[in-house]
Amino acid sequence: MSQTDAIPLSAERKVVEAADFRWDGNGFEAGIGIAASGGGFRAMLFHAGAFLRLAELGLLQQAKRISSVSGGSIATAWLASVWPDLVKADFANLHDAFIGPLLDFARARIDVMAALVGLLPGTSAAHQVASSYDRHLFHGRSLRDLPDRPQFVFCATNLQTGVLWRFCKTYAGDYIVGRIDRPDIPLAKAVAASSAFPPFLSPLALEFSDGSFQNWPTGSSVPVDAIGAFRKAVLLTDGGVYDNHGIEPLVKRFATLFVSDGGAPFARNPGIYGNWLSQLRRVLDVTDNQVRALRRRDLIGRFEAGALLNNEAVLVDIQAYGRLGAYWGIDTDPSKLAPEDALSCSAREVASLASAPTRLSDLGESLSERLVNWGYAICDRSVRANYKGPLRQVSPVWPFPKKALG
Repeated sequence: MSQTDAIPLSAERKVVEAADFRWDGNGFEAGIGIAASGGGFRAMLFHAGAFLRLAELGLLQQAKRISSVSGGSIATAWLASVWPDLVKADFANLHDAFIGPLLDFARARIDVMAALVGLLPGTSAAHQVASSYDRHLFHGRSLRDLPDRPQFVFCATNLQTGVLWRFCKTYAGDYIVGRIDRPDIPLAKAVAASSAFPPFLSPLALEFSDGSFQNWPTGSSVPVDAIGAFRKAVLLTDGGVYDNHGIEPLVKRFATLFVSDGGAPFARNPGIYGNWLSQLRRVLDVTDNQVRALRRRDLIGRFEAGALLNNEAVLVDIQAYGRLGAYWGIDTDPSKLAPEDALSCSAREVASLASAPTRLSDLGESLSERLVNWGYAICDRSVRANYKGPLRQVSPVWPFPKKALG
């Protein structure tokens, strides 16, 4: 049997099915979606600062869905964990309830030890990462403990099907394999799958009993021969393999998007070595950069189209391509975004923050606090420069004044 004979759908039909597929039966609607990219502890801390500023501006509270991958999933999972406490305090306690514990967690050294212990029989690096997450941060919480609103979605990549795998309170699964309703999966394990950086921390294997999966509604599923084989054990890797911006669960669903990108900028380097290993790594970096650039260009194009109408109701009514909102990256040039009273940011200082390593390990207190400051400052600049919707008029103040970036 040829390779093409083994595939029950043509490539063209698969593309159409994927484009038309609806995870929960709902189409394009008004509302705010927030995305947090991958990038290890660097991204986790960068997003923490951005979430603080989004809350001050009155936007975080309005989110209908918060989607994340990899390091971004650590930040959003902790945000979900403390969400009820934040709501009770009208988000005035974000620094103490959210950022402080994340900074404490950021002192952990996870990746190298997990990779080494994961070589032992009976475990894996990914499961060691999950154990560390649970011990240091999540303390036994499950997906069932997540708030109903906003919907938190933690994204991984299914190595077997090659598509996005979602973890949330109401279901887990991908659009090919099917769904598990109200999954009783530890939150730490979902986040570990989302941040299972290949090859050392990947994959995270999940085994399921017969009958755990449900098919998607008739007309929405993609049939696969021998589907049972895909449902016995699922091998998941970092969500950034499929979509490092974390926008896939948002972009076709919500009219207003805020996207925080803490991914490492692509480095141009004249001194690339030509040996096989170095060349392969560089090829993978170039491929990843191209995919990320395409997603980013599409997102910016949507913002530009949305700005022409600047009306969420109209965008939804005509099912428009355009979106409202803002994007900011860890390598965004602050000089190009200059709303009134913006915090002063040294180009040299923020460039050094963008080059922080992609690790699940302690970056040091000073660097960690400056990353929070940078996420806060560039989020503020981008939102107030690009988003024309209603905002709370709260002047920005450095989360850590002693680590100001001016």
